Amino acid sequence: MVWVLAPWLVALLLVLLALRLLALEDFNLQASGWGLLGSAAICFSIGCVCRVSLLLADRR
Repeated sequence: MVWVLAPWLVALLLVLLALRLLALEDFNLQASGWGLLGSAAICFSIGCVCRVSLLLADRR
């Protein structure tokens, strides 16, 4: 059950790193920050799917 939280933890770390990169004045690093925000959104959605799958499996 702990593995369900892993995508959300990774998403949180990616958001923190992305915000740090977006705060810098280097345009190339800001572009990487936007990419990391997209990756964080994907990880968050994977976490949501994992959670729903776990809840549906527990209903049986």
